[in-house]
Amino acid sequence: MNKFLSILVCLVSFGPVAFTLTGCSPVSPPVAYHSLAGFDLAQNPTGTQGQLAILVGPVSVPDILKSSQIATGTTGGRYQLSEQHRWAGEVNRDFSRAVGEQLAGSLGTEQIAIFPMGQHLTATHQIIFDILTMEGDLGKEASLIVRWSLVEPQSKTVRITRRSAFSEKPSDDGYDAWVTAQRHNITRLSEEIAAAIKAAP
Repeated sequence: MNKFLSILVCLVSFGPVAFTLTGCSPVSPPVAYHSLAGFDLAQNPTGTQGQLAILVGPVSVPDILKSSQIATGTTGGRYQLSEQHRWAGEVNRDFSRAVGEQLAGSLGTEQIAIFPMGQHLTATHQIIFDILTMEGDLGKEASLIVRWSLVEPQSKTVRITRRSAFSEKPSDDGYDAWVTAQRHNITRLSEEIAAAIKAAP
């Protein structure tokens, strides 16, 4: 009987404590995942360029963009990494897919491959990227600076090397708006690349 009473006392004493700890523990907000790809495609206004075959990449990125957490801010070289807002995939791959989608629409070709998965494609053009910065403060600015080269894949001849900079003010101070602004920057970059490809001999 004494043993039974001891167990009962323990249950009565510790039960409310356990309930309180469980009931009051903070609940983490859900994580939102964002992508640079998957937006409306540009349309080719000058007809189909079906003979073009484009290899997109490789893409090099700063170390800060290798994190799955979205990094914003630039003041004094300091960034804020979000726990609740993350990239849906690797930024370099997502960036490549976004550019590839835009070029397919602008140039009227479905012969687009993302490096290094282009072994099956006899590419006529390759674009190599070095993302210098992709940053900006929420609600204030989304900026993108990229150095890119247009390369002849067979001879490895570099036809063009440019440094392109874009900036857009997000529509609000949320992460969705900031990522959307970066998508618009990528669209403008892709339009610049498409124009260079059309003008190339």
